[in-house]
Amino acid sequence: MQEFDEFLDPDLYLPVRGHQVRIASPSAWDGLRLRRLLADLDALTPEVERVEVRRLLGAAWDQLDRLGADSTIIALAGRTALLHFGKSPDAAAAFWNGEIDPDGDGEPGVAVDTSAPGYLGPDDPGGGPVDPASGLRAWFNPPEMAPVNAISPTLSWREVLACWRDIELDMHSAYGVDVNSGVLHDRPWRWLEVRIRDLASSPGTRLHRAILPPTV
Repeated sequence: MQEFDEFLDPDLYLPVRGHQVRIASPSAWDGLRLRRLLADLDALTPEVERVEVRRLLGAAWDQLDRLGADSTIIALAGRTALLHFGKSPDAAAAFWNGEIDPDGDGEPGVAVDTSAPGYLGPDDPGGGPVDPASGLRAWFNPPEMAPVNAISPTLSWREVLACWRDIELDMHSAYGVDVNSGVLHDRPWRWLEVRIRDLASSPGTRLHRAILPPTV
């Protein structure tokens, strides 16, 4: 149900002083930009982060202000939104819930994704939230996704976005989408993300061949 709910509403909602603050999903274009930004931590200076937070919060900034939120809460909401749309919802939830030290190294892009394969060890295939009491996940991905069983390296968005030409051609041949038509400015980030992930995991696509070249 969670994936279907995200399909219906790709926005982020944060509880602040008894109210739900809605942070609208960035466009597919801006989502790409955020992924690239968080893949290059040297470029994410405090000044750049403040600009991105202001842009990403949009109308939510005004709502937070009306609720009397101080600069600390606004910064927390902004960094959570950066992580949610620029890294993963799990990393954002961990940061919002205090599971990641906000005063650690000051770099939101290094937040640990607790859903990722290998988080609990080399035989962990990744999956749902981890119960702090038992140390077990609510659910698990297929066993073959565990690092110990992986037949290929885990890929980062930095590696995927380096194959943009392949993504561009695959989007046209697989979905009939011309990424230069302006559609990336009209669609939410999730719309593009799920398609790129599908292309990356589908044998026969240009992207799949580029990031996972066949071994001889």
